[in-house]
Amino acid sequence: MRTWSLQTQLAVILTVLTLGAIAAIGLVVDRVSTRELTLSIGREMRELAAQMRDKLDRSMFERYRDLSIVAALDPLIAPELRDKNRRAHLADLQRTYPDYAWIGYTDRAGKVLAATGGLLEGADVSERPWFKGAIAGPFVGDVHKAVLLEKLLSNPDPSAPLRFVDVAMPLKDAAGTVTGTVGAHLSWSWAAEIKTSLLAADHIADGVEILVLSGEGDVLLGDPRLEGQRLSLASIAVAQRGETGVAEETWPDGVDYLTGYSRSRGFREYPGLGWIVLARQPVDLALRPVETVERLILAGGLGTAVLFCVMGLWIARRVASPLARLGAAAAAIGADSRAQDVPPVGGFAEVLALAAALRAMLARLGQKQIELEQANATLESRVEQRTAELTRSNQALAEEVAERRRIEAEREGLIGQLKQMAETDFLTGVLNRRSFYATAERELSAARRYVRGLAVVMLDIDHFKAINDRHGHQVGDEVLKAVAAICRAECRDSDVVARYGGEEFVLLLQEAKPGDARDAAERIRAALARAPVRVGDLAIPVTASLGIATAGPETAGVDQLIRAADAALYRAKAAGRDQVVA
Repeated sequence: MRTWSLQTQLAVILTVLTLGAIAAIGLVVDRVSTRELTLSIGREMRELAAQMRDKLDRSMFERYRDLSIVAALDPLIAPELRDKNRRAHLADLQRTYPDYAWIGYTDRAGKVLAATGGLLEGADVSERPWFKGAIAGPFVGDVHKAVLLEKLLSNPDPSAPLRFVDVAMPLKDAAGTVTGTVGAHLSWSWAAEIKTSLLAADHIADGVEILVLSGEGDVLLGDPRLEGQRLSLASIAVAQRGETGVAEETWPDGVDYLTGYSRSRGFREYPGLGWIVLARQPVDLALRPVETVERLILAGGLGTAVLFCVMGLWIARRVASPLARLGAAAAAIGADSRAQDVPPVGGFAEVLALAAALRAMLARLGQKQIELEQANATLESRVEQRTAELTRSNQALAEEVAERRRIEAEREGLIGQLKQMAETDFLTGVLNRRSFYATAERELSAARRYVRGLAVVMLDIDHFKAINDRHGHQVGDEVLKAVAAICRAECRDSDVVARYGGEEFVLLLQEAKPGDARDAAERIRAALARAPVRVGDLAIPVTASLGIATAGPETAGVDQLIRAADAALYRAKAAGRDQVVA
């Protein structure tokens, strides 16, 4: 039986061990890298779907809050200015957020009373779902095509129909009765803009798509070839249960995708429409980096295997050669004991070869260290570049946040102006009748609780109709302004002055006893009678009759005080006017 030499056995053993080790390491690295890349890409798809869902919900919440604020303020607008103020306010709201395609007020029967651009004013929208929903309560409608507005609004993309999301709120009077609705059509294009902004980020890979589906699985936004279709995928079924995650699945086009999914849950008081957001990337594109890693591992493994095989042969030869010489010397000694030519082995060539190999290895390791330092320097440059990009992105985001805050401040200012207009009389600047009643009811409750005095004074300008008939309504308006100014001047800061209607004014005197109320009323009467009202070259004498009613434990409400003060006022007029009667 033929026996292999030591050199051959060492060469074969080293070669087999080298190939086996490289194959095992390559397999482990391949499996680990494939799994980690797949998980990383899956997390990106899941996070992208969650970001799109969150941005949709927050944007819809802002529109829901806009309409809630408008609906809450509407009962405060004076009836004679309501349609004009409504139209101006809606125009301001549309300017703050241009994706409002249309905003309008309706009455209880569904007739449009005021709208942005005057569109559909006078039209009957009683059969529209948003109107029917808002009559019952706050309403949010899913994506739909335009019906009445399709021919009235410009379409930036004629190849696709206009689509809207509806938000509508009921309007209620002071008693809580529904008097109408306010509704808005939000252009669906804003969702496409959100999608585009997310996909424009630098970290988004090629082939990534975002789709928005209804709660039933109908495609509302995404691949034009899929819009309007109802999809049936495992990821959609899981998302409908409210879960967020990622799955690898085959789509109707036969392509395998990594699909991240998330379902709309609403935001704060906005209930949400149950939209499902999918972020997908073809598996072939997603795992392309894995293929690159596999090729690098294979090439590196083969190169390393060849190198180590050559080194194995060389090491086997260097290890076997001294032993062969020692064997020959031993054979010579065995054949002739006098033969003493033993080759010098003091240096032991194998040890020297090993030292040389180690020196060569150290040289290679030094080269690898240099290459590693160069790679680290390149990495630091890339990190600095990425940091600069993130800084620019953060700056852009900060500018966007500042712009949103500016818009919010402008909106709050408009709301404050509307509230001020709704609470005051537009001619005299004092409170109007509605605001007076609200204040008086509150102060009457406090007076009962803390046992404080409270009085109501009714003032009527004597012969005001004669002033209007003789000098005209413009002069009459100036007289009303002068009377209001005198009332404010003669009252304390804690007292309330309001125009009750026509030439009548009403005063609410807090912590006032009957004598205090009469003194205040007499001061006002005397101030009016003392000096005529100057209007240009005219000097118009003005007097007034005043009636006083003081609240007591038996007072049922503000209406009772008003009636009592009004009765006293008429007694003052019957007694000859220019008098105070309590």
